[in-house]
Amino acid sequence: MSMDAEMLAKARFKRLNVVRFVGVLVAMVGAAIMAGKVDLPRLVGLLVLLGGIYYALIFPSRLVKRWKKQDGA
Repeated sequence: MSMDAEMLAKARFKRLNVVRFVGVLVAMVGAAIMAGKVDLPRLVGLLVLLGGIYYALIFPSRLVKRWKKQDGA
């Protein structure tokens, strides 16, 4: 593995972890809204929760597919 490929892999790994972490945080905010801890409508909480779940579980796999397509693998 060349140095550039190693740096690219590290950057992608960090990006995946940041996306997952932010997704979990957003989902927690959505859960707090739905629980009534934040004064917003429950529908907003549900949408925020679903968005967080998407960013924590689905979006990282789409990123990996996009990167594999770019690399030609």
